[in-house]
Amino acid sequence: MTAKSPAETITKTIEDAVPVLEKATADAVKQAQAGFENMNEKVRDMMEKNMKSMTEMTEFAKGNVEAMIESAKAATTAAETMTSHLVESSKKSMEEAQAAIKSMTSAKTPNELMQFQTDFAKTQFDKAVSNWSQMSETWMKLAGEVVQPLSNRMALAADTVKKSMTA
Repeated sequence: MTAKSPAETITKTIEDAVPVLEKATADAVKQAQAGFENMNEKVRDMMEKNMKSMTEMTEFAKGNVEAMIESAKAATTAAETMTSHLVESSKKSMEEAQAAIKSMTSAKTPNELMQFQTDFAKTQFDKAVSNWSQMSETWMKLAGEVVQPLSNRMALAADTVKKSMTA
């Protein structure tokens, strides 16, 4: 048996170590690639969730604007309804007042004049109470129509927050 020189021993050791180092390097590269792919996947998932959240927020804001527009339209309709009612009521009252003045000027006696005046005052008072009641009911109905779209959005917002807290 011949003794090996130190150079031959080193060469043999290096030759034996090369496949082990190559395998270790290949394994390290595979692990690094797998880790990088895993990180990329997590970043991609996070970005998709963020984009979904942004889309949901945008849609929610769009819904809020639409609710405000709907509420403004209801307010405009309410104002038109109330104004129309007031104009109609005022016109009718003026016509009734003119008719009452004609009746009063045709009175033959002071008692007859007082009766016309009393009847007119009573009729106008009853109509004012009725008109005020009708205006109050109309106002409450219209106010509800104005507030409803915004109320619906508030309920949706509360529901969304509730769901996000329980998820």
